[in-house]
Amino acid sequence: MKQSIFAPVGYVILVISIMIGCREPDSGPQFDVRTTATDTLTIERVRKFSDRSVPGTILITDSGKQGVFKIDPADNSSADNTGTILVTANGARYKRDYTGSASTFWFDITTNDADIGPKLQTAVDAVSDLTFPDGTYTQQTEVRIHSNLSIRGNQGRVIINLTKSYVSLVNPVDHSKALENVLIDGLSWNVTATGTGTYGVLTVDGPTVTNFTVQNCSSSDAGAKDSTNFLTLKIQAGKTGNNILVQNNYVQAKRMACEIFNHDNYGVYAGKNITVANNNFYNSWFGISLSGPLDGLMVDNNYLKNCFHYGIEIAGASHNVKITNNKFEGTFDKFLIGSNDGSGDKNGGTIEGGMIVTNNRTVGTCTGGVQFFNAGAATFTNNHFTMTGRLTLQDKSNSGGTYADNEIESSSDIAIICDKAPNNTFTRNVISNQSSRGTTATFQAYGTGSTGIKLTGNTMKKSPGGVYYQATEGAAIQASQNVDGAGNPIP
Repeated sequence: MKQSIFAPVGYVILVISIMIGCREPDSGPQFDVRTTATDTLTIERVRKFSDRSVPGTILITDSGKQGVFKIDPADNSSADNTGTILVTANGARYKRDYTGSASTFWFDITTNDADIGPKLQTAVDAVSDLTFPDGTYTQQTEVRIHSNLSIRGNQGRVIINLTKSYVSLVNPVDHSKALENVLIDGLSWNVTATGTGTYGVLTVDGPTVTNFTVQNCSSSDAGAKDSTNFLTLKIQAGKTGNNILVQNNYVQAKRMACEIFNHDNYGVYAGKNITVANNNFYNSWFGISLSGPLDGLMVDNNYLKNCFHYGIEIAGASHNVKITNNKFEGTFDKFLIGSNDGSGDKNGGTIEGGMIVTNNRTVGTCTGGVQFFNAGAATFTNNHFTMTGRLTLQDKSNSGGTYADNEIESSSDIAIICDKAPNNTFTRNVISNQSSRGTTATFQAYGTGSTGIKLTGNTMKKSPGGVYYQATEGAAIQASQNVDGAGNPIP
């Protein structure tokens, strides 16, 4: 049989069709990369570049944005962000080759911007370490941070004016992923927002938090309308907060300078290893508030001035609490308070051991006093307080403590009171309310719960109309070897 002359042609067409059908999908622009070539260009010229033949390396010459960019032939989707990725007109992606911290200026963030928020978000999304050049910036929209991020500035030389939003930096929207290894260092904020504010400058409310540090920062919201915090860190239900460090900050906040709390994990010690140290907090409603079942709290060497409600608050049945070397000046309700023991609906937990409260002092005479509902078997030593209020141990959660080598000078009708707080020992203290016009007592034990109180070897200075010590309403004091201000034994 005779074959058609068109058969071979058909086979060829079939093969070509199969080959075309099996071809790899288009993977993006193709370039002839001159791998050893380095072109010197501006960012504008890079973006206009349309030749198929492209250099492997580009040296950018824009002032303040200089650097080496290398082509990434495998990338055909990354967006141009000005700072670390540049995209040419024909789709080539060049990426900055650098070590150390990126500059916000690389991302075209300048002091002339009406709102650095969007560009700052781009920069934060692009890098793990970011530094602001010195200057005064304006931010109107909040920025979402992420894990493994450092944002830095020269202390006192980078000022961010918050003119619309009360919030500068906030946690990611997705709370399912932990927020880890975050450093905010050396930034200053001036909050002048006039709208409604709930949260403040630095806000974390949602994810588990680990290794979170705020240091060398400053902030004031004196010119803002609403009362908000500087730092809010809330541990939500089912989450944890570990290794939190707040240090060397200078802050005024209308509500709280530093609030870290665990209120949604009843009886669970979901916050651990929290240090607030070497800060200056002033003209705030609260200076420091650490609240809920927490474990491993260090509050050290802070200066609290005119924190009109509380200077330092430890709220709840926290474990392993140390309050040391702090100074208090000005006006408070209570400059130091342990405000609840975790009972009832107060977040749960149990008092174990006791707080260590040592080497704290007032500067001049403070308006206000000291009160504990949750000190446990406290070690309260070498504190020097001159105040208008009292040292109050309230309820049975303050039991078995040692209060030694303190100087307590009060203008209240009572300098120290154990109110249903049993088995506490007071020794080698100087206790005075001699400037008071009251007629009560320098030291008082009150209520049937205040038994086993030992008052031994103290120097006591009473008001003209009062007595040195008294036990009332079923309380009991064992007093011995106490002397008055002249060294005479007190019966």
